[in-house]
Amino acid sequence: MTIDRDLMKERDSMKENGATKPPRLGLDLDGTISEARVDLDRYGLKYEELILVDSFDGKADVIVEKKITVYFDDQPEMLKNIPAGVQVMLCRNEGNFNFDEQKWIMSRITGKLV
Repeated sequence: MTIDRDLMKERDSMKENGATKPPRLGLDLDGTISEARVDLDRYGLKYEELILVDSFDGKADVIVEKKITVYFDDQPEMLKNIPAGVQVMLCRNEGNFNFDEQKWIMSRITGKLV
């Protein structure tokens, strides 16, 4: 996996200054507030803040505002709006991956065949 150069610079800067802060993670949690909180608590995941947004652009805005460095989502459409300095992870599911054919499912809007 390749790490973005900006993130490497930030990491090196933190090491030089003696700081070792962990990456700021962003996770797409489908469902309602109560479901998201229950899932986080059920799996023992610790979190600083749970933020709900109502649009793709809203997610991208929060990612920039909160300085998220790694973001996980299951919608390729969402990843289009994420800034270049953020590492993005596309999680496979039946909606974006054909497990029988072992191929990603994307529209022409979200993918480019090479």
